[in-house]
Amino acid sequence: MLANAREFMNKSPWMGWALAGLLLAFSAFWLMRGQRSSDPYDPERMKDSVVIKFSDTGEEITMTRGELDRQMRRSGDKLDMTQGVINPATGKATGFPFNKSEWEEMITRINAEKQEFKKSSGNRSVVARKELPPTPPPAPQPPTGGK
Repeated sequence: MLANAREFMNKSPWMGWALAGLLLAFSAFWLMRGQRSSDPYDPERMKDSVVIKFSDTGEEITMTRGELDRQMRRSGDKLDMTQGVINPATGKATGFPFNKSEWEEMITRINAEKQEFKKSSGNRSVVARKELPPTPPPAPQPPTGGK
């Protein structure tokens, strides 16, 4: 089989160059794609457009990933994956991005961050109260207005 491939490449060298070009283009694409930040809060990533489709009206809107993230953070303490973006026409939470796995990942991440914030802010306030020394009473002030 290897001999047949060599024979074929010897008969048509342009095919080898075309294959090499395709491999080079794929490698360049893969390298550029791989350099994209995996940080969910990367400013470039937050500027990406996301298409939201509302299941009750069938309408679609486009918003940035940052707007979507902000709107979901303001939606309450614990987010439910079945509750999406609020449809301005109906007032119901029926809007979801097309990429379901990305939606689930975002909701899971936001819920974990909210939970972590609750834990850390609750503990920090208790620790801060214990570490602060008691405030002394104010020092007496001399009377004013005397002779």
